[in-house]
Amino acid sequence: MKAIVYSKALYSTWIYYAPDRILFDCGEGVSSFLENKVFAIKHVFLSHGHADHISGLMGLINIRNNAMGDTEKELRVYYPEGSYFVSELIRYFGRTNRDLQYDLEWVPVQPGDRVHLLEGRHARFIEAFPTVHSRSEPSLGYNVAEVRRRLKPEFRDLKQGDIVRLVREGKKEEITEEYVQFLFSFGGDSVPLHPHHVRGTEVLCHEATFLADEDRKEYKHATVLEAIEVALKAGVQKELWILHLSSRYRRDMALVEKDIEKMKLPFRVRLIPPGELVEIE
Repeated sequence: MKAIVYSKALYSTWIYYAPDRILFDCGEGVSSFLENKVFAIKHVFLSHGHADHISGLMGLINIRNNAMGDTEKELRVYYPEGSYFVSELIRYFGRTNRDLQYDLEWVPVQPGDRVHLLEGRHARFIEAFPTVHSRSEPSLGYNVAEVRRRLKPEFRDLKQGDIVRLVREGKKEEITEEYVQFLFSFGGDSVPLHPHHVRGTEVLCHEATFLADEDRKEYKHATVLEAIEVALKAGVQKELWILHLSSRYRRDMALVEKDIEKMKLPFRVRLIPPGELVEIE
């Protein structure tokens, strides 16, 4: 999985998910960091309307209109339905960007809504799920999901040769079933996510503004230990990315990483240092 991640609590958060050319959130500076990669973006999914997650939209929309790149590629921006801040931003763009050379579409989203990314044998889609951040601002998380096939439980003990024979006899549909695999899950700013919404995901991206609960004045964000607990309960398969860390902990990153290593977790944990650009292959 290729991704570029930047997050600094209160300032800016965004993730460029390269496999499907998706930008999750759009904090300030995203266009400066991505440069011509902004022309590859097809979809922007906003977790909520707070400034540190949407203030980069002005640059993104204008750069795609004026810089040296394909200025005719359409762009869709998905946001939690009912967001006052995003709605105000849409009205502003409507008044000040009347000469766009490409189609810009703003799409309100509710929990459970799906956005199809790829059709065919391994169809992929984005599914929105509910999160809790602040009372006045609706917020969502997003799962990148892929439709796959597997043997039905009653056929999983068959030998490989028997499976091949049944497939050749045209019984593939009879012995297999479709299932949905979450490839990547992004929770945005949130208190600890409900594990059910990200169950079995390969990679979970969970915010954790605080290292300790006593540092949290309001219950609007998660701690590192809470993010790890969510990942364990959800059965994360490969990696947990922890981002949105407060800048106050910048010097503590090495110690935190050592403490996490001692836990012997069944998945890898990546800490995204506040204010640093991280490229993930």
